Amino acid sequence: MRPTAPAEFDPVSEQGFRDPASLLTRARDEAPVFFYEPLGVWVVSRREDVDRCIADAATFSSTSISGSLDVPDAFLERVPPALMAKAFIGMDPPEHTPIRKTGQRGFTRPRVAALEPRIEELAIELVEGFAGEGACDLMQAFCLELTTRTLVAMLDLPERDHAMFRGLRFDHFLVMDSGRHPMPEAMRDEVWERYASAHERLRELADERAADPGDDVISAMSSARDRDGERVMSREQVALHVCELAAAGTDTTAQLIANAVVFLSAHPDQLGEAIEDPSLWEAVVEETLRRRGSATFVQRSPNTDVEIAGVTIPADDVVWLSLASASNDPAHYDEPERWDIHREKPDDHLAFGKGRHFCLGAPIGRAEARIGLRVLFERLPDLRTVTPVPLDFAPIAILPMRQTLPVRWGAV
Repeated sequence: MRPTAPAEFDPVSEQGFRDPASLLTRARDEAPVFFYEPLGVWVVSRREDVDRCIADAATFSSTSISGSLDVPDAFLERVPPALMAKAFIGMDPPEHTPIRKTGQRGFTRPRVAALEPRIEELAIELVEGFAGEGACDLMQAFCLELTTRTLVAMLDLPERDHAMFRGLRFDHFLVMDSGRHPMPEAMRDEVWERYASAHERLRELADERAADPGDDVISAMSSARDRDGERVMSREQVALHVCELAAAGTDTTAQLIANAVVFLSAHPDQLGEAIEDPSLWEAVVEETLRRRGSATFVQRSPNTDVEIAGVTIPADDVVWLSLASASNDPAHYDEPERWDIHREKPDDHLAFGKGRHFCLGAPIGRAEARIGLRVLFERLPDLRTVTPVPLDFAPIAILPMRQTLPVRWGAV
């Protein structure tokens, strides 16, 4: 008999949005591996088990992530299902290896370090734009704007393509999640039309940059050649990866910044320490990633029957490895529910994954969050979240997306 989910486990419930890790507190002890019938997935919750599975690319395949997409008939020629299987997060070695190496060229530490002054300029510009208002929706006014403008700069996107890129922030997640959560009929064709049009435009840019490369991420991917002089990434793969960046590279980091603001508002003593000692902003970012990473789960499928914590999972079943639970496992951390920027080994978490699929954008995400938070609180040290913090999330189980974050400062 398959172990079943604890009664409180519902990733799109109020509790799930408030604190994703809390959904698995009881499960780690009573049913560390269980089957969640509503989504047809196995859930793995303990740190030691998640560690082992996420790093074992030989046993656990990533192809199920994009393999279940149902592309509407009207868009099959423009965005073929075979293309969606080429998403970075849905590929396995050896095919994944050269593509990942090519993608890494756009996110090297020297490239990110060179971009840090521009990130600070963008953050200052954004804060100065709303500082006199006394209140705002920080998610829209700052978090998403900072991450979007940073990636627009890294991609060197022409002005005409900025609106398209903003649309991709949400559309790509909707498309990738549609295999398990089909879009409502009323919005499906509209989303897919925007998504297909974005792919077509990005393929044009990939060809332009391949012929005349610049110093940007699209050029780095489009101009890479193998030993035979052939492009490592096709124009279609470049376009798809830019779509991935538009979603994962903007929203996940925006969620990180927003989550940090929530924690800092609840811990004014630690906020004061970080304002006084800017070197602590790095620890603020890492502890936020540990306590509440942007991605709640990563998905895998075993190539053969596999036993985890005494439970046999059949080959090809879908497995969700809980990053949230693993990074809050009391077997690995003292008082894991406590948010503490003075915790030893602050980067000892799984928020960016592990192994072959460790997040390519981790260096830029960390830089954006660290710089953005410092600039925000240097200029508005009394900024706090409005309480109670509204649970305004898009209902995407694997990656809960906060849509608004009301904040206030000054006399308001």
